[in-house]
Amino acid sequence: MATFHEALKHKNRISPVLLKRAGVMAVGVGYVDPLKPSLGASVIVYTHHKIVPSGLNSLKSTAAKLGSSVPVRFLPSGTFKSHATTAIKPKAIKITSFRGRFRPVPGGVSIGKTGPSATGTAGVIVTKNNQLFVLSNNHVLIRNNATAYSRTVQPGPADGGLPVSSRIGRAYQFVPLRKGHVNYQDSSISKPLLNRLLTPRYMRSSGLLITVPGHLISYPVGMHVVKSGRTSGYVRGTVEANNADVRVSYGGSLGTLLFRNQSVIVGNSGPVSLPGDSGSVWLRANDRFAAALNFAGTADGRRSISNPIARVMDSYGIRIAVPAAGGSFRKGSVKGTAHIGDQSYVQPLTASQRKSNRAIRVRTSN
Repeated sequence: MATFHEALKHKNRISPVLLKRAGVMAVGVGYVDPLKPSLGASVIVYTHHKIVPSGLNSLKSTAAKLGSSVPVRFLPSGTFKSHATTAIKPKAIKITSFRGRFRPVPGGVSIGKTGPSATGTAGVIVTKNNQLFVLSNNHVLIRNNATAYSRTVQPGPADGGLPVSSRIGRAYQFVPLRKGHVNYQDSSISKPLLNRLLTPRYMRSSGLLITVPGHLISYPVGMHVVKSGRTSGYVRGTVEANNADVRVSYGGSLGTLLFRNQSVIVGNSGPVSLPGDSGSVWLRANDRFAAALNFAGTADGRRSISNPIARVMDSYGIRIAVPAAGGSFRKGSVKGTAHIGDQSYVQPLTASQRKSNRAIRVRTSN
């Protein structure tokens, strides 16, 4: 039986080799059998749906030649793509109440940018220096991955949001996506025109707002999570793999980017990451603490690729915003530890990796 420590070491050894193969989408660490955690850990290799038997056998042979007693599971996931949408009426999605106009704006609802348009999800409402912000993805709120001024509208353009009447603020900071380099997050924050345009709550369903009390420093494989997204609505999932290296397709000038140390979350019953769900935030099911920021998923939406939330919060110096007396707000709590000795948990970034996660400012005007 392999430990997670052994599985992570083996993953780090074989991932650079396997990700050079066209049929491999991601390599992470999870259980040999999620239904039987006592059987120990394994490396999980996510492959293209259409990989032919000979190609799969070749991958298995390559993994075997790299040598280890750690089991390797091969799961046909299909490709991973960023999940904002530009379509007015995206196909194969269910219409949810998360796509309407909300004032003040909570986490979990439609949001986006204009020129060029993109629609995703307002993940959570966060705070820094007594100022509220919306946390979402770079590719949802930032114009062309650059510092150009960008309006934030709610709802997003795909749901009828307009540049003037739907404007709630502007993009404030983001972590650039880097082509040809390793990436660790796809994130951005937007500053409202006025704090009162946002509410430090999270929409679970129409008419039901809940409080997110804070965020987690780390979390393990097998943890149960919930999430509200603009397209898929309120869904449940399980952390299937941590510390995953993933190839994500963005199209356009960015092409396919490599992300490291991500979480793969699988839906418990149906899709959890569809076009328009980018920017939604996973919460730990038992106490609603924020865990991970969704930014990509498979074509069928069954699997989500998400940034562990702690590295995102650290990049901006932000905390979850929590309602307080008199209609005000306060900083949320921070729970957990880095669990360096238990590699089933998300591992902290090194000092050099943190340097590549620095947030930069967006211009304040055109």
